[in-house]
Amino acid sequence: MSEAKICIITTRNIFNSPCLEKYQNILNSKYDIFYWDRCGIEESCGAENHYKYFKTVPANVSLIRKALPYLGFYLALIKFLTKHRYEKLIVFPTQTAWLMLPWLKGRYKSKYVLDIRDYSGEFGIQGKLTNSVVKSAGLTTITSPAYTSFLPEGDYVISHNIQEIDRALVEQYRCRKRADDAPIVLSFVGSVRFIDVQCKLIDKFKNDPRFLIKFIGRGSENLKDYCDDNNITNVEIIGRFERNELPDFYMQTDIAINVYGNNTPVLNYALSNKLYSAAIMGMPLVVSPDTYMAEIVEKYGFGVAVDLEEDGVADKVYDYYNSLNKQELFDNCDAFMKVAYSDDAKYRESLLDFVEN
Repeated sequence: MSEAKICIITTRNIFNSPCLEKYQNILNSKYDIFYWDRCGIEESCGAENHYKYFKTVPANVSLIRKALPYLGFYLALIKFLTKHRYEKLIVFPTQTAWLMLPWLKGRYKSKYVLDIRDYSGEFGIQGKLTNSVVKSAGLTTITSPAYTSFLPEGDYVISHNIQEIDRALVEQYRCRKRADDAPIVLSFVGSVRFIDVQCKLIDKFKNDPRFLIKFIGRGSENLKDYCDDNNITNVEIIGRFERNELPDFYMQTDIAINVYGNNTPVLNYALSNKLYSAAIMGMPLVVSPDTYMAEIVEKYGFGVAVDLEEDGVADKVYDYYNSLNKQELFDNCDAFMKVAYSDDAKYRESLLDFVEN
């Protein structure tokens, strides 16, 4: 079994790491991966070799008991890196780099890519840890330009959360016809979190015959009881899905739900996968106000921000959708993606230059 010169290190499952598809395409599978299997499942991401640490993280237990698996991951990783002497590493998310700080500042100083995918509580000691791993990295990538608001000064390369979609599907979607009397379908496609926010959103559209709301993905089953208990009949719950089912979900959707909430750094600065998928398809979005996502969709003109604390949300979305000029919407989506693809070309060039030199 040959060993690659570069290894990806992550504390996430592969299925929870969509960025791995991008690394596979750019690196042409010439890498190994060491990841934390939290679910006890067999996974593959196209790497030459897959190594994993398996341990579930118990819920509703003390902080110490939650911390023990992280200690186990760290010890397993140190043993692994002592045995496998890779030339360079790719590390994500930021918390993984915190765990590895002594190694990253020592053996791998300037020899690793720090892939910052989310806000990780960059204040106090966490901020000092992030500052240290950023300063020691050979290349630091961020998934949203707004992350520079809380990160230390430095040279960052933007790696957008773009997942490629077959062009034929895009054309098919943009040419589709829908009946004038059909309900407007709003779909949340992906892992469903922030259940309280989604319940608020459901309340704004519940039993309104103008709308059908779909929650499609892992975690959506957590909304079923809420809908049943409140006799809500215009919400459809679909659980975890396979990637090859995505085209059908897209074709059935009129507006993408990209509402997570706001007024917290975890949500204020991020750009989600759904933003790019919707823009590629030419699909409008509903987003939370006072977020960077709202700034983007309003700047480029392919979405509307809705405040779930206000009345009239359903009317606002209904009027917005029915006022759309489809060609103008498609042009606006394409204008945003042109910028994103340009950023991604620079990211690809920077990553290959780092790996090869």
